[in-house]
Amino acid sequence: MRAFSVLIICFFSAVTAVASPNLDHYQDIEGVRVYKDHQKSNLFYLAPGMPVLETKSDNLPDYFFEIYRYMGRKGTSDSGKFWVKGVLNIGIQSGREKKVTKKIKKKLSQEHNIKYPKLRSMPVVKTDGKLLFSDQEVKWSQGTRWSQKKIIVPLDDTISQILWKAVKAGQTLISVQIEQSLAGVKKDKDNKWGKVNVPISYTLPVKLDKAAYPSLFSQTDLGGRMIKGYTGIDIFCFDFLENLDENLYAKIVEIAIPAPKKPLVESVTFKKKSDYRTRIKFKLAKDLNIGYKVRITRVFLDGKSEEGQWNMRKGEAMLDITDYKDKIDE
Repeated sequence: MRAFSVLIICFFSAVTAVASPNLDHYQDIEGVRVYKDHQKSNLFYLAPGMPVLETKSDNLPDYFFEIYRYMGRKGTSDSGKFWVKGVLNIGIQSGREKKVTKKIKKKLSQEHNIKYPKLRSMPVVKTDGKLLFSDQEVKWSQGTRWSQKKIIVPLDDTISQILWKAVKAGQTLISVQIEQSLAGVKKDKDNKWGKVNVPISYTLPVKLDKAAYPSLFSQTDLGGRMIKGYTGIDIFCFDFLENLDENLYAKIVEIAIPAPKKPLVESVTFKKKSDYRTRIKFKLAKDLNIGYKVRITRVFLDGKSEEGQWNMRKGEAMLDITDYKDKIDE
């Protein structure tokens, strides 16, 4: 249910002749808050629509919860330790049907005696989000109006297992809270127009229903081994998703597979906005027991790079190249 904050954060300054919403005058029409322009009588602004859970092309709800499990290694200073990592993906959007906009125009025309009222989207200067589940809270932010967005939330070992057990028991309801700062104008004590930001917030409940949508839940053993041949390797990198190194710009992963003439070498680059999972495909299927070599190069924001050594891997069809060492040594 939509809730409007009573707190108003004001930043008064000189206002030019540019059209701006008058935040002192609004009305609710068809469940939408509509603001008048501070100068033009025929111009109105529509507050952002209620966020809703997106639906994918196959009519499934747009969320995905995946669990990754693996054993630690000497190279990551966690040898012998069993780790569990979770990632929750949620797609939500904000919008309204065209027929609602037509009804709003008709209502404004009748009430304000305006033949052709004009509608614009409400200016938004900032959007903050919060994901709540169990006793956990995950925050995110973007600098402009909310639009369709995929929220990707990394979950630690404990919370991953708690959430996984909960969805298996059919007891999981999470909440997505979105607060947007609407930009407009108000008159100050001297009766002069000044710029104002007013927060407006929404809460969207999301039920993670494993019984109804089993394909939206996945559990993968990253240390899983394959005996037969393969045509590719799945590679995972959680450094950027979990912000493990704020100075890291990119990680370049090279995989070298033995071949009769020269090794088959493929590479993939992970960055902040890239997916945390990708797959390297090879032209020929190889026996995984032969093994393959891996080299990781780290590129930093200052332009410097660190090229790692070639390391031998054997029997792994899934490769996690996340650098957990600093986190484990704390």
